[in-house]
Amino acid sequence: MSLLRYLADALFPSHCHLCQSHLSHDKGICQFCLSDFPFISLEQPNLLFQPDIARLFNLPHCHGLMACAWYQGDLKRWLSEFKFTKQSHYQTAINAVIATQLAHFKSTSTFSPDIYIILPLHKNRFIYRGFNQVAQTWLSHLPHTKVSTNTLIRINATKAQSDLNLKQRKQNVKRAFEVKQNLQGKKVAIIDDVITTGSTINAAAKACYTAGAEEIWAYATALTPLHSQSVTKK
Repeated sequence: MSLLRYLADALFPSHCHLCQSHLSHDKGICQFCLSDFPFISLEQPNLLFQPDIARLFNLPHCHGLMACAWYQGDLKRWLSEFKFTKQSHYQTAINAVIATQLAHFKSTSTFSPDIYIILPLHKNRFIYRGFNQVAQTWLSHLPHTKVSTNTLIRINATKAQSDLNLKQRKQNVKRAFEVKQNLQGKKVAIIDDVITTGSTINAAAKACYTAGAEEIWAYATALTPLHSQSVTKK
């Protein structure tokens, strides 16, 4: 260990965000807690083939779905605090969850994207927030030669989806995205942090499909469970 790292650990020790034990690394979660983390099972790698999950999300323009965990408990708190209050120390824990589930997915699935697309923010929201939380948590886990940051553009400044019901969500993101390159025959993965009804990711997938994409998967850090959707979908 370098002297600089030793001093940093001494002055600012890392702790597991779950059990609070001291960490000798900055991954945010200890191996014991990570092994017990409530990941969504990938026994069937395509979650759209799991009936209970397929019933929750309307993704007609997606061929597949991969997600890490449900949007609840500790992961919900980490994502919310990171996204809305910029508490960046939660990013390490989110990164650990993504890295673990993505490695599992790659070992069980035959889907290999030609291009990874981070779901973009509209430029006005990006300026207001100062960062894209999806890019911050996912980019380090993706092959940089396959990541595109300018293929999918959000052309409309839509309202926050969290304030809308299902019908309003669909209308809000209708024609919100535009694809700036030919995706003919490409396998595409579109990545978001949280999928609640699927309206946003499906609108993005539709734009990619129109541009010629052959196979489109949605990747998400978290899926909103049914009991949290009940009020939103009314």
